[in-house]
Amino acid sequence: MKTLNTLFLLLSIFMFGTFSAQTPSFLITYSCSPTEEFGFAPAGLEVIAHGGQFKITEKSESGKTQSFLLLGPLLGSVNQFTFFGTEVALTGPLPKTVQETPSPPKRVANTGPKELAGVKCEPCGLNNWCAPSLGAAPSGWPGSSMPLEATITYGNISYRIIVTSIERLTDNDFRRNGNYHNVFAIDNERTVVDAREFVELFQLSPPSDVIRY
Repeated sequence: MKTLNTLFLLLSIFMFGTFSAQTPSFLITYSCSPTEEFGFAPAGLEVIAHGGQFKITEKSESGKTQSFLLLGPLLGSVNQFTFFGTEVALTGPLPKTVQETPSPPKRVANTGPKELAGVKCEPCGLNNWCAPSLGAAPSGWPGSSMPLEATITYGNISYRIIVTSIERLTDNDFRRNGNYHNVFAIDNERTVVDAREFVELFQLSPPSDVIRY
């Protein structure tokens, strides 16, 4: 387990470290709300980005979490969740890119840039606002740049997010003595499985999209 975690971390540093100077690094927190009555929404959402990689963490009101590591085209993604009491890290490809929905023509004339959490944003689909200065959006999220107000959709689940704070980070934050030096490593003590191994371990088909806490 520790060997696999170390491999993920070393590959991440090797493959994406050279891009960190050109790619913004940040910690963004969001408030969340369901898109429909009695729908699902996390109590809060946190995104950490560095060198083209992302860690997205959903937080429940009870303090439980589910996190997604998006490690790039070659390393893919890791979905970290609890399944029947087992701490699982499900590895797989990156989520599919979301096609942007054009804004209706009647809105175009009235939708100039606006500012969210001190950052200028542009429309990036119906009722979505993205910040080009913060770089690319995570795989599976709407827009070509980082959304600060948007609808996030996973399969049949969708919820609205709106930024509450943005903290700019530097390379030092991700070095050995930094606060986020191992943020893209798989959590210790998790059972790391791919889709086939998930079936063998639980005798169940893996989730088609995501599992919620």
